[in-house]
Amino acid sequence: MTKPSPHQPLARKYRPQTFDQLVGQDTTARALANAIQMGRTPQAVIFSGVRGVGKTTTARLYAKALNCEAGPTPSPCGKCESCRAITSGNHEDVLEIDGASNTSVDDIRLLRDSIGYVPQRSPYKVYLIDEVHMLSQSAFNALLKTLEEPPAHVVFLFATTELQKIPQTILSRCQVFLLQKMTAKTVTSRLEEILRLEGLQHEPGSLRPIAREARGSMRDALTLLDQAIAVGNGKLTTALCESITAQAPHELVTALLCALVAKDPKQVMATVERIEQTGTDLVTVVEDVAQLTRHAFVIRDLGRNAMDLAQLDLDSNEIQELEGIAKSAAPFDLNRIFRMLVRCRQDMDGSPLDRWILENNSLEWCLDPGLPDLQQYRSALNATASGTPATASSALASPPTTAAPAVVVAQAITPAAAPAPKPLVQTPAASAAPTFPGTWAELVAMWRQHRPLQAGKLEDAHLHSFSPELISLTVQETSFARCLLNKDEQVKLQQGFSDLFGFKGRIAIEKADSGASVSPAPESLAQKSDRETRAKQADLRQAAVNHQTTRDLLEIFGGKVEDVRIKNVD
Repeated sequence: MTKPSPHQPLARKYRPQTFDQLVGQDTTARALANAIQMGRTPQAVIFSGVRGVGKTTTARLYAKALNCEAGPTPSPCGKCESCRAITSGNHEDVLEIDGASNTSVDDIRLLRDSIGYVPQRSPYKVYLIDEVHMLSQSAFNALLKTLEEPPAHVVFLFATTELQKIPQTILSRCQVFLLQKMTAKTVTSRLEEILRLEGLQHEPGSLRPIAREARGSMRDALTLLDQAIAVGNGKLTTALCESITAQAPHELVTALLCALVAKDPKQVMATVERIEQTGTDLVTVVEDVAQLTRHAFVIRDLGRNAMDLAQLDLDSNEIQELEGIAKSAAPFDLNRIFRMLVRCRQDMDGSPLDRWILENNSLEWCLDPGLPDLQQYRSALNATASGTPATASSALASPPTTAAPAVVVAQAITPAAAPAPKPLVQTPAASAAPTFPGTWAELVAMWRQHRPLQAGKLEDAHLHSFSPELISLTVQETSFARCLLNKDEQVKLQQGFSDLFGFKGRIAIEKADSGASVSPAPESLAQKSDRETRAKQADLRQAAVNHQTTRDLLEIFGGKVEDVRIKNVD
């Protein structure tokens, strides 16, 4: 009776065999293929990246391209004896070495002594050292001279997940390729292709949990896919794929973020309980909520055009839901929630109290009253001045929401004093009526003090009219200021100008190329600053060339000025 052949894991079965099949690493594949085609093949290469992105696979492809019987060629045939031997891992001229178990200087000396022997059947003798960062300092030192002047028939290929641990002396002798983590979209597309080749069906959206769980590693994704196929007997559903990952369902992650934005402690507790019942690793939950919070923060304050939404691995309904959460959040609340989650994640490292740490941090966020609200204290001051201390007290007692600065000083009274103390409120001098700036440059400078992240947008805009009645701007669609064309941004700008400068007029912002009947776009503040900086640099260069010391040196040594470099222009 013939024994059935053992199952071949998908990660091995669908390992790329040519540079064209290398998924998600187009730049590296193109660089190596071009180097081979131009006859400029590097003899020492480091492939760096997280696990499962194709470091060893890329190194084997490079070895195959160098030693193919039709080559060296950027398109190895995969059929010749040399290609087949490299694919199966038993080519006598391609030696794979585990850096983690061959770390000593003696191991490297043996390797170094062997490189003098010519290849047995191929043009190149290839040494592929995996996890090269595990080598000892003495072992690295033993490699230095060989890497600097390797024999013509020797190629060193190194793979590492921790590039920073490799000495600079080694890095300077190698070409370094940084292999990128793959996006969830790229991983999902590859998994769908493999399922088609395997003749298996899957429920729409079922592969997304696997792609998210893989976190940029194609090998991890294929391992999870293998597991899902086995568990589901070849039928893949969203519920099944979620059950084999460490991630909570997306709706629960979103529910927890909503509860934090609403500062609803009861809803937070209930959502954490529901997540706990799924058996999900809470560390992963905190990371997922933090990631979603970051996306919402960017969308709220910079607009959806500030990032590539296709990279978020969210469908259109989820993106719309995230925009709704972002709009419902108070200013900077999303940023503060993100920082709270980062601290929470740090506290959870190595602790068995992950649930209690998550709940405690979340409840602290929901229940902490925060810093006082300046507007409420202004109301309290007005109430006190008008002789209605009861109104002032109620204003002071109401829950503050924002972080505007204010100082409250209570009058000192003796224990026997009968009347209730009246609060004295010291507010900043800004409580006086705001003054509209005299120029656009003054307005932007004052705006930078209050909204530093948004001042750059105003500096990129082109001013056409400036008065207390009308501020007219045009914006290049390709500039940093393009988000000012968004109506929501304009509403926030109008409100901010009103609060800070007492501006009651109209703000008109149009595209510079929209064909509007306005004069040609004048110089923006950013362009003016750039022009003035260049002019100042030109003056400094000319002054340096014409300086008496420079002229004396040129006369003494018979030289000429090749270049003048300006280190800094204040």
